Amino acid sequence: MGNYGHNNVFQTGKNDYVILVTFYDAHPLRNVYTVLELNMNGFHRVGNGDKDMVKHYKKFTALVAVFIFISVSESSALTIVTRFIGGTPPANTSGSGNLTDIVSAAARMWESVYADPVTVTLDYGWASIPDAGNHIALGFNEQGNQELAGMLLFDNSGATPFYLDPTPNDNEEYQQSEEEYQDFGGGLINVARLFRQPTIVAAGYVDLLSVVLHEIGHSMGMSVGNYSFASQSTDGIILFSDRLPFAGTMAPLASNNTGFIPHFDVVEVAYGCLMSGINADERRIPSELDILANAQISGYTILSLTPSIESQSLQIKAFTDFWAHIWARFDVSSPDPASKTKNTRTGLNPRIIIWSR
Repeated sequence: MGNYGHNNVFQTGKNDYVILVTFYDAHPLRNVYTVLELNMNGFHRVGNGDKDMVKHYKKFTALVAVFIFISVSESSALTIVTRFIGGTPPANTSGSGNLTDIVSAAARMWESVYADPVTVTLDYGWASIPDAGNHIALGFNEQGNQELAGMLLFDNSGATPFYLDPTPNDNEEYQQSEEEYQDFGGGLINVARLFRQPTIVAAGYVDLLSVVLHEIGHSMGMSVGNYSFASQSTDGIILFSDRLPFAGTMAPLASNNTGFIPHFDVVEVAYGCLMSGINADERRIPSELDILANAQISGYTILSLTPSIESQSLQIKAFTDFWAHIWARFDVSSPDPASKTKNTRTGLNPRIIIWSR
């Protein structure tokens, strides 16, 4: 059960949908209300209401129960748990954001594209390292193809001047967006989602959100520690199987003196691919090529090929719109005892609020 305050703000377990439905009587002399809480385990009635409202509540819950349980549950999708392990940011950053919010935004974006009930725990922090960011795989499933634990470190030596976006949920600091498409054997596929022309605050800096997205991308599959990557990359490509969109795509990998590495070839793949690398004055987010290559390696099921930090909010809005339509089709009025006219009825206006932590 949630903890309710005067503003109907509450907390609940991660990946539960929790819906508050508050009925307000339209008559100024009455303050009849009913608050309902719904999570994926069922309905709970909270608050007060008269008998007529209870009748409509039962009708409503039956309808919503049918809808919610045939809908895709967030609990069936990928979950990335992030834990800050310490460190201080470098002194030469720009922007008023912080690592925790940026890591959280990046994790939500990767969560939005895969449908599998897998939990990945990533520790992260600041440290003096040779690169802008670094990923270390710490644990896998029994098959060795899905990372379950890892560590992300970000350089605080000052060698990389980071832009710390205070609003990582949008891209307003980058005024131009570009997308690139190529055919690597499975049809024309999106290979880059790139934002450029930074505003003054971001100009000359490396976007930390892009770096975090890149490092989490390694934990999603493209990692030297991933057994499946090692076995599938021997020919210098990741071949998309028939179970995935754009089957037959042969994603070209970069190489160095150790062999093929978990980055895309910057010569073969158009500029802007997230898993190719990051440069200053730009933002990169996962492309279809990035998403599908990791799905091929880790065996993930595709939920969406368009990543979104606000994915849960978009789903919630769809639920709200649906329920508003349901309410419009039903009489949710009740007798008004304060009225002098027997047949006068005052409508009970439902207010539906949904949160998912």
